[in-house]
Amino acid sequence: RLLSEPKLDDNGRIVRAFRLALSRKPTTEEAKVLGKLLEMQRKRYLADVDSAKKLVSVGQKAAADLNVSELASWTAVSRAVLNLYETTARF
Repeated sequence: RLLSEPKLDDNGRIVRAFRLALSRKPTTEEAKVLGKLLEMQRKRYLADVDSAKKLVSVGQKAAADLNVSELASWTAVSRAVLNLYETTARF
């Protein structure tokens, strides 16, 4: 879903992920940490495309025109957002 919005840059997608999962914008620090995570995951999955393919082969199928390494990288970022205490706890 995040990758299907072409007008957003990386920071815009991070903000969108937070709004979808938490109904708020990320703090500056949260956005910075997730940006670094995205960079690390991109390097990882560009160097190991087989791992990226293995990751994205599970679950709902994405559009065929998406870059597998990019999709795997954003999957890691999305998982990080969804694993925040704020998304799993009731307040």
